[in-house]
Parts: sequence; C-alpha cells; structure tokens
Amino acid sequence: MISMLVAGGVALLLAFAFLAPLESLRWWSRRSDDEVLGELTRAEIEADGGAVLSPQPRRFVVYLSGIGAVDGTTGSRREQAVLDAVLERLPDMVVAADVFPYAVDNRGLTQRATTWFWKRLQRLQRIPVAKTASYLINLRNALRVLVSADPRYGPTYNLAVAQEIAESLTRHGYDWQERRPVTVIGYSGGGQIALGSCWYLAALGVPVSVISIGGVLSDDPSLQRVQHVWHFYGSRDSTHHLGPLVFPGRWPTAPLSDWHKAVHAGRITLRTIGPMKHMGSRDYFDRHHQDAHGVSYRQLTVDALVEALSE
Repeated sequence: MISMLVAGGVALLLAFAFLAPLESLRWWSRRSDDEVLGELTRAEIEADGGAVLSPQPRRFVVYLSGIGAVDGTTGSRREQAVLDAVLERLPDMVVAADVFPYAVDNRGLTQRATTWFWKRLQRLQRIPVAKTASYLINLRNALRVLVSADPRYGPTYNLAVAQEIAESLTRHGYDWQERRPVTVIGYSGGGQIALGSCWYLAALGVPVSVISIGGVLSDDPSLQRVQHVWHFYGSRDSTHHLGPLVFPGRWPTAPLSDWHKAVHAGRITLRTIGPMKHMGSRDYFDRHHQDAHGVSYRQLTVDALVEALSE
C-alpha cells in the first residue's frame, strides 16, 4: 500500500514537472511575435477596460501572491490586510492584486476543467489534519517558479505574466503616457516571477522596481533593467535560502552575473525584518505573534513595505 502511494506521488510529481513548461510553450505557439508585442503595448494607445486616473497616484503597486494561491481574485485575507495597512499609510498609491502569477493567461486553478480538484484541495488548506494533500497546490505553483527562472522557458513565461500585469495596471487607471513608477511585490514564489516579468515592463519605459517577501530569487536578466530590488526575509525563513543555493548566478563563483553586478551597483537591498517563518503560523502576515519588542509580524512586514515604497 505504501509503495503504491509512493509510486503515485512520484508519477504525479513527474506529470506536474513535465506539464509546467508546456503551458508557456503552448501559449507562445498560439501567438505571433507581432500579436504578443501588440498586446503588451496596447495599453499605451488605448485604456483597455479602465479609465485613466487624474491626477495620477505617486506610485502603482502590483501584488503577486505566494505558491499557495489558486487564482488572482480570492487572495488570502491575511495578505490583503497587509496591503490595506500599507495603503492606509500611503494613500497616494494604487494597489492591484488581481494577477495570478502561476498561469500564463491569468486563469486561476478554479477556472479550469479540473476546478473540482483544485477547489477540493483549497478547502483542505483550512483543515490541519488534511493539509498535507493541499501541498499539491504549492508543488504545482512552485514548478512555475522554476519555469520563470529557467533561461529556456522563462522569457516566454515572464512575457505572458508581464502582459497580465500591464493589463491590470490599465484596469486600475495607469496612464501609459505619463508612466508613473511601478513596484511589483512578490511573496514567496511570486518574488521570482515579479522579477522576471519586470524585464518587459521596463522595456515599455516604465520605472519599475521589485519587492520580494521571502522570495526565491534567481540571477534573472531583468536585474539589468529594474531600478531596485528589495528582498525582505525572516530570520526563521529557510525557504528563501534556496535562491543563493540553487541558482549558480548567485554563487560567489559568478562575480560577473547579473545578480552580483546589481549588488555591486547598490541596486539590491537584502534585509532581515523579523523572526518570521516562510509560511503558515509565524509567517510574514501573522498578527498574533510578536518580536522581542512586542511588534506583530504583520506590522513588521507593513513597516518594511512602507519604508521601501516611500523611497
């Protein structure tokens, strides 16, 4: 019985790994170069689905959730509470949180033919004794993060997400003639996808920066174009260490990589913001646990975001 479960788990892992890059390749195969570039720059010509705000906010922020997300519309209330707190302190910004970074077409897991499967796993996320099964969502989305960081498939995947971010900005009133600064915040796996997609946003002339909350970051080529990268992490978060561990461009043996060039240029800020873990209880959005000074983990995250977004 145990051997059958192990074999089934391995087969499922291989299936997820095989399908992960195929999604972006299929997306690309259905489009011509002109069509893709036209869709990405369409917002410059016409506001598609949103009226331009006047006057323009000081900054636009797009938030990409972590690998436990199932779509871009039903985000975690804990994450939304952090975004609301940031917006309360910085009312001269606009925050968008409607992009699902783990799909090339912004189509959530609950908007597919297999919606019954993902909805069931989503419900299991709330049941401690059955939570292990819901980790399939994390696994599926984590493999998309690896696709984003892969130099073979990443450019296509990140282009697709950049297109969705551009359309989200348009929906929220972004003026593509004025081009106000944009910051893409990514939590966990969303950090790498935020970084990868910014290559194309910067190519549109957008002043773009990235904030990673416990993200697993690679030495992505977009480091050549982003204005700044803030990487915030908790002292008890071991997951974020996967970045400097698995991506050779972040190793000390690669001093000429995009990552180390950005570090030497002062465009990357690495900062421990508290004793947080990566996910679950005591993570970055936890309002119940506090540091040694009595400040909740959620408040520590809010303070770090406000500081970065105020610069």
